[in-house]
Amino acid sequence: MQFSIERSCEILANTPRVLRALLTGIGDEWVYNNEGANTFSPFDVVGHLIHGEKTDWKVRAQIILSEAPPNTFEAYDRFAQFEE
Repeated sequence: MQFSIERSCEILANTPRVLRALLTGIGDEWVYNNEGANTFSPFDVVGHLIHGEKTDWKVRAQIILSEAPPNTFEAYDRFAQFEE
């Protein structure tokens, strides 16, 4: 399949609905538990996605689309959502 921004946006637009369907109405034990050190619970995964959206992916898209230097990315911290 060839990349298409429109198709990508279709998938991204469905993500909140899919997460709601998976997590709404289930007990806290399912939502907040993880499998040990350096693992994410479903709650943590949603936080990770939100943090990445706000601080990394939108910023990186702007860098890619910008013609002005510098066009380098800051390192992505996959545990940063725990600090917010």
